Amino acid sequence: MKVTSAKYIDDYKVELIFDDKKKNVINFLPVIKKNPVCKKYLDVTQFKKFKLEQGNIVWGKNWDMIFTLDSLYHNTLK
Repeated sequence: MKVTSAKYIDDYKVELIFDDKKKNVINFLPVIKKNPVCKKYLDVTQFKKFKLEQGNIVWGKNWDMIFTLDSLYHNTLK
């Protein structure tokens, strides 16, 4: 499984489309607020700089913020 498309919607929500055509809108804000490592992504300008690499959505040059594909696919981020 991999993410084939990611589109910013609003308020830290991103629409992800997977290789099997499944579509989820993920709200990343609750997870970002809980995790001190992700704190810089509370700046929405920084948050919007995500990219797709190796079938996943990532933030930062060194993948500062990344989530398991399973949690994205099932929309179970915690």
